[in-house]
Amino acid sequence: LGKVIKFATSHVYSCSLCSQKGFICEICNNGEILYPFEDIATSRCESCGAVFHSECKVKAVPCPRCVRKELQKKQKSFWRRLNMDENFEESCTMFELSYQNT
Repeated sequence: LGKVIKFATSHVYSCSLCSQKGFICEICNNGEILYPFEDIATSRCESCGAVFHSECKVKAVPCPRCVRKELQKKQKSFWRRLNMDENFEESCTMFELSYQNT
């Protein structure tokens, strides 16, 4: 089993296609490519699956990708409400308040 793991790991690091399937830590953004199978050095978000350095994830709560997704949902919801709402001024105020609370 050890030989298979070593072969597969070596392949991922050297294959131009497979190596592009890695992740960049969105907390420190140092450019190092991370892979989920590097279980000692990495940590994975349980909600979205993003991969971070283990040390970085300990420091950062919540997950940057999850925060981004939540903001996108709020923006979509805002624009849907704005399209249905005739009172533009009130909708803008509601969005500003919503955005400030994140």
